[in-house]
Amino acid sequence: MGERTLSTSARNAVHNFTHYAAMVDAGAEVIITRRGRASLKLVRAEPVLTTKNRAALVQRALSIRSAKPFKGKFARSEAYDE
Repeated sequence: MGERTLSTSARNAVHNFTHYAAMVDAGAEVIITRRGRASLKLVRAEPVLTTKNRAALVQRALSIRSAKPFKGKFARSEAYDE
């Protein structure tokens, strides 16, 4: 199923939650309205980092940090791209 957006009322979403959850799981976005105005958007959740993925990310960060030792004073403004 391709990327698509559906719209429904809050009442209908509550009564047919399983249906809309399946649609979101398949890739659709569901806009829930209250009194005719968009109130919520149901989208598929991002994957949570597993212990294995987190460990690999920490190792990568540590390798970058150890590869480029910092010398001198550090100003907070230097930490951000403008």
